[in-house]
Amino acid sequence: MELRRTETDSLGTCELPADALYGIHALRGQANFPYSGETLAHYPVFVKWLARTKMVIARVNARHGKITRAQCDAIVQACMELAAGNHGAALIVDPLEGSCGTSINMNINEVLTNRALQLMGHRPGDYAFLHPLDHVNYAQSTSDVLLTAVKLALRDEARQLRSVIGQLAASLREKQASFEGILRIGRTCLQDALPMKLGQAFGGYASLAERMTALLDTHIPVLSTIALGATAVGTGLGTYDGYRHAVTAALSELAGEPLTPATDLFDAVQNMDEFAALSATVKTATLALAKVANDLVLLSSGPRGGIGELRLAPQQAGSSMMPGKVNPVHAMGLTQVAYFVAGADQSVMLAAANGQLETNNYMPLIAVSLFKAIGAATRAISMFDVYCVRTIIANADASERNLLESTAIAPALKDAIGYERTAALVAKAIESGRPLIEIVEAESVMSRKDMLNLLHWSIASRSTI
Repeated sequence: MELRRTETDSLGTCELPADALYGIHALRGQANFPYSGETLAHYPVFVKWLARTKMVIARVNARHGKITRAQCDAIVQACMELAAGNHGAALIVDPLEGSCGTSINMNINEVLTNRALQLMGHRPGDYAFLHPLDHVNYAQSTSDVLLTAVKLALRDEARQLRSVIGQLAASLREKQASFEGILRIGRTCLQDALPMKLGQAFGGYASLAERMTALLDTHIPVLSTIALGATAVGTGLGTYDGYRHAVTAALSELAGEPLTPATDLFDAVQNMDEFAALSATVKTATLALAKVANDLVLLSSGPRGGIGELRLAPQQAGSSMMPGKVNPVHAMGLTQVAYFVAGADQSVMLAAANGQLETNNYMPLIAVSLFKAIGAATRAISMFDVYCVRTIIANADASERNLLESTAIAPALKDAIGYERTAALVAKAIESGRPLIEIVEAESVMSRKDMLNLLHWSIASRSTI
């Protein structure tokens, strides 16, 4: 028979397993909010920074005599274990909870307390020796602790996203160099327009990715500004002299780089615009790169009935009905994820706009939406880079053939033989249904080789203007 223990709160009592590291508050949160089907354990970076934040607070509290050295040592060890990924089974609260983050904070407090009690030689639930609210949560509120942990977790994840976009930019630059000599049609409104080089198109894609990394960089200082010490509404009630400076300095040391105290603590706990701005940038970056992915889908269409100017490496069978069919799965996958990110951004925007008075009740939704969006974008962009962009092969023959057989060569031809004569050749090509290059050769205007030389010269001379 399973051993049980009873815990009490202001609403009554609950029974739970005797050795459970969670407590009554987490148990109520689990029962009240079975929303997403996930638990805090699904968000290890967030949990890591919650544990790290409470670890430095415990050390500062011990130095100021607010908890004993023995209590501090046990809390610190429990925090280190939780930050390392242990005790995930005790993180039972759904992060998409409806208590403004309180159930998240309670779950963390209880796990740290009960693990620390075990380390001190006591049983879970022996709160006379160490209490989740009186000791582990001393000088803290859900508002300032969760905001701090969310920002630092998002900073880590935003940097990872920035890194994979930077890697994609480098891959696109390599393709730019590889494809520099390949002529192709430049298309506008999906119609043949002007001659260009395939490398020029990939250079444009690389510049886009580089701009997105720079845009993400602008958010790092904002995510390094923390409200620790504000407690619930910004007054700092429940803290003590020197606390805010000490915990910020200690957390900076643990983070390995300076963290900045928020200038106005009331603003910091009331307003979520910084998260909305980050979400908008993640959305913009992912949707922008999805445009690149869609271009690759179009250019690789075929292999016989489409444009066929690029070949994407096959990754898996593309149909249960059509043998041999292969789909551009990583390009399509990135586009799908971009739309998911756009939906998450809508959630962040609405949650940020609907805070009330001194706090924002929807912080859990903001955090979950951003964690999911950044995580999905990071993985999709990385897969797109590694398995699509890096493995692209240009079909130079198809690109050159499509260009020469189109009217896109007319602007370059016009510079050599004049507008009226070129217009007459184009009209004859359209009327006869023959490729323009055939008409050019048949009329002895110039050879195919001379036409190619003219196109290369025309593109090269204008690209340096």
